[in-house]
Amino acid sequence: MSLEQLQSVPKNLESAPTLASAGHVAYQKALNERLALAFIAEQSGRAQYWFANNMLQVVGAYGSPPEKSDPALLTRDITSALKLSDDMVVLTEPGEDAPVYVDLRVTADQFDRYMDWARTVE
Repeated sequence: MSLEQLQSVPKNLESAPTLASAGHVAYQKALNERLALAFIAEQSGRAQYWFANNMLQVVGAYGSPPEKSDPALLTRDITSALKLSDDMVVLTEPGEDAPVYVDLRVTADQFDRYMDWARTVE
């Protein structure tokens, strides 16, 4: 991991919500605020998963390679080629079971940026 990446990892990341939890909260907020994305997510049949996956594409998340404790910011460039597991806890290569990134977390800043973006979608 580069010095730049280490400096960009928030100090309180271990207390940040998991991606799965952030997806759930985003869906609940979208419902309460009657956002268009709530309807779109419901059409998928898996609204919480849809929000978690969409969050990865819009603001990214933090995650670590298996057996390593060095979290990295996973941007769209990284996550777009990976698949979020059904339980929303790991990213894998499509068609593979072995995790590429684990311990997926979203900071409060990332979550707030995501919700700000979600409110602009019509």
